[in-house]
Amino acid sequence: MNNLPLSILIAAHNCGDTLADTLDSVVASLGTALDQAEIVVVNDASTDATQSIIDSYAARLPQLRSSHTHYRNVGKVRNHAVSLARGDYVLMVDGDDTLLPSALAHRLETLRQASPDILLSRIIEVRSFSPAPEWQPAEPELLTTHDAVERFLIHRDYQAHFIGQFFSRELLQRHAFPDFICYEDSWLFPQLLMQSSKTLFTSAGFYLYRKHSQSLSSAINAEKIACLIAATAHMDEVLPPQYEHLITCHWLDIANRYHAELRGTPHGDKVKARIARVSLGRFLLNGKIRTSYKRKMLTVRKRGL
Repeated sequence: MNNLPLSILIAAHNCGDTLADTLDSVVASLGTALDQAEIVVVNDASTDATQSIIDSYAARLPQLRSSHTHYRNVGKVRNHAVSLARGDYVLMVDGDDTLLPSALAHRLETLRQASPDILLSRIIEVRSFSPAPEWQPAEPELLTTHDAVERFLIHRDYQAHFIGQFFSRELLQRHAFPDFICYEDSWLFPQLLMQSSKTLFTSAGFYLYRKHSQSLSSAINAEKIACLIAATAHMDEVLPPQYEHLITCHWLDIANRYHAELRGTPHGDKVKARIARVSLGRFLLNGKIRTSYKRKMLTVRKRGL
């Protein structure tokens, strides 16, 4: 590691009500390792008090740098933040989420000892006023590329979140996010799993993800569905053919959730064609496929889009 092991990249858009808590939690999570990290806050087109909060913390924290953009595009914001990073590893944090105390100091020690390309852990989803769990460290396990990809595809242990995960800066600099307003992480995550030479996973979660009705993936629209379809199609491009059936489960989720919006559209035709290319018999006999997805396959084949 160089003299700056970690860059914490915070994307902030109209986070005036939450950003102070996020920054306080980052500082508490670093603890005595505060001097081993930089905090880079990107204010993207905020119209509230977000910038005032950034300026206030920058005056007190020499580790904090900031940038102001007007992209209104999360993919561009993430690429911009990565371009500003100077640490060996990058941790992305959203401006309305929090971290558990002392956890980052422990994670830095793991990164120093193991030098992985990627260090993954569980994301802890919280609702408003939920009590924070206690930080309980756990030793990481080394994943093969196959295991890392398979766990991702079946949503075991982790999903396509960049928030709360550690990636080597070099790896991220070689592979940019797409210019998506949503699902930019779903597009890039499987590609990085394939490119990683050493991936670790630990069950000890430290990142508290605040799920709410205005989350980008919650308030869905046609443009976001288009991004989701593009991200799922990218899985077919970057993952080996052996994962076709597990990727098909992701296509089935799209067909099942958004069939009303997709019916009679070019995007709907694309989803339908992708699902139809899979042998129904082989899919139903695949032991890796959960029964719920076998039912979805039968429903989608019968109903269509």
